[in-house]
Amino acid sequence: MAFGEHVLGFSPDGKLFALINDQGVLRIWDTDTNELKQEYTPNLHLSGPCSALVWISVSLPGSVVKDKKGKKARKSSESSESLYIALGTSKGHVSLYSYAEAKIERSLKGEGHNGKITSIIRDTEGHLYTCGEDCHVIVWSLAEEKQIRSWNVGPEKPFSISLMPTSNSLVVGSRTLKVYSTEKEELVQTFTGHTSEINHMAQFVSNDGGEYVLTTSRMERIICLWKIGKKGRNKPAACTLLMEDIAHSLTCHIDDENTLRVSSVTRSGVIHLYVLDIDGIKADKPLKPKVTISIAADSATVIEPISAVAASLQHANRQGELLFAYGDKHFVVFEQLKPSFAEKMQVLIRTDPRKHVKQQLLGKRNEIGSEKTLKMITPIIDAKDVDYKSSISVTKKKLKSLDMPMEARLQNLNLNVGDGKVIPQAQSKVQLLVQSLHSKDETLLRSVLCTKDMKTIELTLQKLPVQYVGTLVNELTLLMQQRHTNVEYAMNWLKVLAQTHSSQLMALGAEDLLNKFGPCIGIIEHRANCLKELSKLNGRLQLLVSQIKRNSEMDQDNLKSDNLLVFEDNDDSSTSDLDDAINKSSSDDEWEEGEDEDQKNGGDSMDQDDDDEDDEM
Repeated sequence: MAFGEHVLGFSPDGKLFALINDQGVLRIWDTDTNELKQEYTPNLHLSGPCSALVWISVSLPGSVVKDKKGKKARKSSESSESLYIALGTSKGHVSLYSYAEAKIERSLKGEGHNGKITSIIRDTEGHLYTCGEDCHVIVWSLAEEKQIRSWNVGPEKPFSISLMPTSNSLVVGSRTLKVYSTEKEELVQTFTGHTSEINHMAQFVSNDGGEYVLTTSRMERIICLWKIGKKGRNKPAACTLLMEDIAHSLTCHIDDENTLRVSSVTRSGVIHLYVLDIDGIKADKPLKPKVTISIAADSATVIEPISAVAASLQHANRQGELLFAYGDKHFVVFEQLKPSFAEKMQVLIRTDPRKHVKQQLLGKRNEIGSEKTLKMITPIIDAKDVDYKSSISVTKKKLKSLDMPMEARLQNLNLNVGDGKVIPQAQSKVQLLVQSLHSKDETLLRSVLCTKDMKTIELTLQKLPVQYVGTLVNELTLLMQQRHTNVEYAMNWLKVLAQTHSSQLMALGAEDLLNKFGPCIGIIEHRANCLKELSKLNGRLQLLVSQIKRNSEMDQDNLKSDNLLVFEDNDDSSTSDLDDAINKSSSDDEWEEGEDEDQKNGGDSMDQDDDDEDDEM
């Protein structure tokens, strides 16, 4: 099975858990003590990355046995039973990793697959079955350590296989489900129902001897139950189970009362648990989970979700309990829980696996310190290099006696941070949203919804359980009836909600969907009734502004344009004649001006003489 890009699996007794991440590092944990037992990085250049794994416990000849002192090793002639992990690589070969030696001890011989191995399983007779991208199934012998036979199961690429012990048939999952006879290597039965490639498969046998297979696909949020029986083609599923997201892990168990328990871990890190009666299953209506389990960190400030990694119903200590792992690819914690079916939604408050591992390491250090004193190194800080940003001036004499809290010291220190700003990472607020929708707390709900960070909105809605979608739409409708800022928040949430849960909303039907989104549509139409007139006005204003801008640019271009015609005369004679003409005209003007003045003066004198004559008379 795979967890995102990771390959994982439980040991036959459930005491160990192996996981290979996308870097090809193999980690093995003890499920009882949560201790990381082994960590192995293979030589990817030679073997290639691991694409599938399965735990096996077999007897191999010539196993390595150490002497009593543990110094020398010898090969024993007798076979001994050991615990191995069969690894299918991307180069099409199978290697055996020894848990006792903590290394790859053997590689099975043969041509192998012409491509990546997509799934690997074991049987009770010492054989391994693998399928690959080359559309072939290969049978390997662990006793002979080589490839025995193979046959074609194409044309579609198989991604998962399962072995039916009663009928001795092999179930191959591609886009369709095919059942082959392992003895005759021929197709016996086919099933149709998935629209994408089958990635996980689990099988069980009922009390009356009926064989069943559970499957999940890469792009569907359903689990299909198939009954393996007589020959036939294109048979439908016997029952369908609904999930809130794509499955990353699948497990099942049937008890003595013929009651089937199915558990799946989704991509969002939620565990679904189903309880079915095999004798009364029907294909009329898809079944919902009896209980959905979410895990959250017990932080005092922020409630952070913790993803579930895997789950198993076969390896629990008691019947009816569930063994599950939560954390990430580096820190994993295991726990056994007996689920309560009183509530359909359960939230488990647990310690963050990172803190849990740190507490374990601290406990070990304390145990060592009780026997031997631990050496503590005190960092040396030069007082000259410390720059205190406090407004209070402190002298060097008072600096030693001044008792400042550690928080104030860290705030006052100048750490010479670069100019680049650190962008905070978006976090999911699904737990706060679920809590606010349950309690109807307006303050808490407003603190969750009033955000413009689209990444936070996307992460929250991706992990939001399906049953809270309708309640969230009602709250967003109330939010849209408030002021403009709240309308903007509500529109962002509605847009991402329609994109994230489109399939769930379409499944409601036209009438239910209209009843659910009718108030929202009415509010949007009421607020957008003037949008048409505003758009026309905006278009006209844009035309006027563009026309004015274009005219101003044309005027500036005309002012900046060069002269159309430039005339230059290099003849000196014409220039001199022009100067003489100008001088002559100026002299003539002066002469005329003088005559006018004389005439004026003469006239005045004549008038004066006439006046004198009159006086004498």
